[in-house]
Amino acid sequence: MDLPASLLYSILSAIAEAALAPGPDPQMLIEPAAMARSLPDEARKGVLQPPQGDGFLTISGRQWPLAPTAQFRSRQNLLVMPMQIQSPVEVVYLTDDSGAVYRVWMLTQSEASLSRPR
Repeated sequence: MDLPASLLYSILSAIAEAALAPGPDPQMLIEPAAMARSLPDEARKGVLQPPQGDGFLTISGRQWPLAPTAQFRSRQNLLVMPMQIQSPVEVVYLTDDSGAVYRVWMLTQSEASLSRPR
């Protein structure tokens, strides 16, 4: 079955236009759209300074020891290494019985707007 030239031209034109269109602005992809996270109610809120690699974290001006098994979660809920954090970020965090931080979640704008204990 032969396609009319005008239909073939329209299809090829649409494909070329889509391929040349700019992608989404990375700044617009701040919050994940897939599913909401459930953050622990007992987690405290603060501003995490970029870690220095000395085994301590500074959250809202206070020094905390870092637990050896600590996990850091990005705004997309992916595991990240502490040294990937290059600027201050709003977080919620949990401490273990010894007072060491062992869980940290970086907050999206909508999560940061919710009130939590500091």
